Amino acid sequence: MPLIVSHSEQLPAFRRLEQDRVPIIRRSRAAQQDIRPLNVGLLNLMPTAAKEATEIQYFRLLANTPLQINPYLVYFDKHKSQSSADHLDRFYRRLSEIKDIGLDGLIITGANLEHYAFEDVYYWDEFKDLILWADAHVTSTIYGCWASHAGLYVHYGVERVTLGTKRLGIYSHRVHREHGSILTQNMDDVVDIPYSRWTGIPSATVASIDDLQILVESENAGIHLISSRDGRRVFVQGHPEYERDTLKKEYERDLKAGVDIHMPENYFPENNPEREPRCTWIANAQVFYTNWINYIYQNTHYDPLKPLMEADAG
Repeated sequence: MPLIVSHSEQLPAFRRLEQDRVPIIRRSRAAQQDIRPLNVGLLNLMPTAAKEATEIQYFRLLANTPLQINPYLVYFDKHKSQSSADHLDRFYRRLSEIKDIGLDGLIITGANLEHYAFEDVYYWDEFKDLILWADAHVTSTIYGCWASHAGLYVHYGVERVTLGTKRLGIYSHRVHREHGSILTQNMDDVVDIPYSRWTGIPSATVASIDDLQILVESENAGIHLISSRDGRRVFVQGHPEYERDTLKKEYERDLKAGVDIHMPENYFPENNPEREPRCTWIANAQVFYTNWINYIYQNTHYDPLKPLMEADAG
């Protein structure tokens, strides 16, 4: 949780921590915050076979953050996968219900839809309505993988590009400290990120948009993490939520299906798929999600139906 400091506390250490974007909250704002669990929604767009694994991956990261969280599994009012209808009916809430509850944060997962034009996705209109609602009512939204491309397309008109081959493996990235984002606070300078995708977003396109900041990027694999300048829209191309064996399972699935696929790069020791994969990304993934929850905590309203607190007078 953030440190609480007052204006009269001029300890040099506090000033330095604040400059470094360590979570600090002014006493005047802390006095306005009655602590309550944060409402965080998960719009899980993965197919039935991967739905439960995806829930576990994200909830594991959220459970290790310092605040209490009410997790809500979210789905559309009209469009529902028939293959997972029973699971959705039992455990998920329709968006119309969520609107009455209110969310402080929202995570939208990827989907196996990279080979479809956005407008051809059967729930596209409802997806657009949902993210525009979130933009007005949710303090911060994370868009993962396919959803990051869809969100950038809706909000900024960014067109994704098709890669020559599937980007599959673990890739090293540099954290851009110059932006001073709370989202990358305390992450290592170089972070590993799992990738599994056929499409991507050109760095030059993102760099040309004033409202966007590239926070984590690889020379070889491209952009991993993008944020709007106010932190309310967060776009994640990689999969920091993946567990140790997730890429292994995807690789084996693709081989079984006859997909022309290469072995995940920088993943199996000595490129031997019989050996246990390396796991080199979870610690930084946890830092990222903890930072995101801290950002929400500092900015969300006590009433979850109101996305932002009134500005601190200083």
